[in-house]
Amino acid sequence: MSIHRGGAVLLVAAASVFAASGCAKDAREKSSIAETGGTAVVALPSDLDMANSLVTTERFTQEVNRYMLFLPLIQYDSALGYEGALARSFEMIGDTAVVFHLRRDVRWHDGVPTTAYDVEFTFDRARDPRTAFPNADWLVGWGPPQVVDSFTVRFRLEPVQDPLAGVALFPIMPKHLLESVPPEMMRQAAFNKQPVGNGPFRFVEYRANDRWIFEANPDFPAELGGRPYLDRIVVRVIPDQAARHTELETGNIHLLISSRAENFTKLDADPRFVGISRPSRNYAFIPWNTRRPPLDDARVRRALTMAIDRHEIIQVLRAGRAQIAAGPIGTESWAFDPAVEPLPFSPDSARALFDAAGIRDRNGDGLRDLPDGATWALELQFPANSPFNRDMAEMIRADLADVGVRLVPRPVDFSTMIGNLTSPQRNFDGALMGWENDIRISLKDLFHSTALGSPYQFASYANPVVDSVIDAAARTIARDAARPLYSRLQRLIRDDQPWTFLYYYSDLNTASERLQDVHMDIRGTFVNAGKWWLRQQP
Repeated sequence: MSIHRGGAVLLVAAASVFAASGCAKDAREKSSIAETGGTAVVALPSDLDMANSLVTTERFTQEVNRYMLFLPLIQYDSALGYEGALARSFEMIGDTAVVFHLRRDVRWHDGVPTTAYDVEFTFDRARDPRTAFPNADWLVGWGPPQVVDSFTVRFRLEPVQDPLAGVALFPIMPKHLLESVPPEMMRQAAFNKQPVGNGPFRFVEYRANDRWIFEANPDFPAELGGRPYLDRIVVRVIPDQAARHTELETGNIHLLISSRAENFTKLDADPRFVGISRPSRNYAFIPWNTRRPPLDDARVRRALTMAIDRHEIIQVLRAGRAQIAAGPIGTESWAFDPAVEPLPFSPDSARALFDAAGIRDRNGDGLRDLPDGATWALELQFPANSPFNRDMAEMIRADLADVGVRLVPRPVDFSTMIGNLTSPQRNFDGALMGWENDIRISLKDLFHSTALGSPYQFASYANPVVDSVIDAAARTIARDAARPLYSRLQRLIRDDQPWTFLYYYSDLNTASERLQDVHMDIRGTFVNAGKWWLRQQP
């Protein structure tokens, strides 16, 4: 899930917009032979998180972990089938077990071989509740790892839908560097900002809120792609959109992540740049903290959604490049049900729902108060230093004011906001966020009551009927049999609105014409970073 990060379960800020298996231009002049060397600079709107797959919740950090720094056992190919990565092969034993046979030529960047004991360590730590592994749903149906020998590991399986889906997103971590870290301290490990991986790029340097520097791994196995063409990739943190565009136009960066729609169109028309619109699994949303009355009342949450003009937000802020969202299953999924329509924009219906819940104007000031007469004010947190998020928050504030709701937008540093949403205290009313779905449907971490207190159950939402449908759908192997369950689940969540679902969107990125062979698809932005190369200046 990514949050904009998001993901596989990944967290993401609502400002993000990226994607593309191809370029917006119809054609792109290329050299016939890739050139080796050089440093490509990528600009992100916010800092990467923790370079540790056991704890990170940030979308682009998960991608860097998965495609640059580390290796999962297996990975998705371009057709979303499975191919070997750290495992050279694997075999399913019916639906009761899976055996992975590891490559023998993969070493950690400090020279230590990667073995089955690293796999065992990673899965054991992920299973330990003290680690608070944010993607626990990936391991549903998986038994503990069993090391057969140094390069073979076996797992018992229970019948679940697509059991390998999460494993293809889950990089293995080095046991010899992390086993001394207590599970409950994994988020504080120094390793998280000074990682030692086994992937195509090696960590070089981190400067907080400024940049990450990675260099090519000359020893990366040829069968997995070999040494990357680039010498280095520098990921710079540039929160201001205008500053990112200036850096792109002056040649100081080669790939701009997260273009506003109007800028994306303008830059793509310039022959110096290529717009990359990647079909994604992303949607923007507002989680509501149901621990704080009256947000525990589904009528109030529905009213908040119906008071927000999501169509206008899409037209004004995304130049129409989005689709109003009905729920947490996106249009790219086989389980998406187009018959489940989004809640309509209806201020009159919102007013009636607020009245029914006892949220009325009790003193004639035009603003609604709680049933006991206390002032009701909602705070909406959003990532700071982002004009996109600021503008969206202001549009939402104005819409809610029209139905008598006090909404106070509050810009917050992104990492602080994520801490507010994921900490046990849940220090927020609502927040502007984005999400990247897993390729496999993965909703238990988000909406099941057994996940209360876990990082992604932002809303602290509990509905026994939703629990039972999530459980039944997960146990239903055949897609045709599961579809009606997922359809019902979409209706239940649509009606309860633990999150206000705003819109589904693609990613909009812009690359310099010098940066060649940048292919992005539904797997991610950095999926083929090892094959990027820079064309020399004329």
